[in-house]
Amino acid sequence: MMNNIMLKDVLLLVVAIGGCILIGAISGMTANSTEGYSNIEMPVGSPPGWVFPIVWFILYALMGLSLWMVYRAGNDYIFYILFAAQLILNFLWTPLFFGHGHMELAMVDLVAMWVIVLVMIYLTWSKGLEVAAYLLIPYIVWLTFAGYLNAGAIYLN
Repeated sequence: MMNNIMLKDVLLLVVAIGGCILIGAISGMTANSTEGYSNIEMPVGSPPGWVFPIVWFILYALMGLSLWMVYRAGNDYIFYILFAAQLILNFLWTPLFFGHGHMELAMVDLVAMWVIVLVMIYLTWSKGLEVAAYLLIPYIVWLTFAGYLNAGAIYLN
């Protein structure tokens, strides 16, 4: 019985992390973001394009781990709804920004995502899941930086 529970936990961890990474990878393929990035005038401090897939891989893994930790602590449907909402918004950002050239709409998407992730951090922290909250901090920091990049691209283009 104990081995079945441990196996289930490990499988859910793999699904949580792998699912987040897969959604991010699919989003990245919806628009030619690598070529698009090099064709857009970006603000000072913009990293080279190869940095983004590495950072996002790490962030998606941390998101999945945080989700798994919340699941292990007990059902939190509000967190799950918020998690799904931010993941959908995250998925939509790349095609909005690169695929359709809607930088302004992508910025609105990003701000909504930022607010949702901030609420997720608050919820996990307030329920005593500090580690799950800490795992989302790099994500909110990156979204803040992405907001700077998105706003700068709007201004410069």
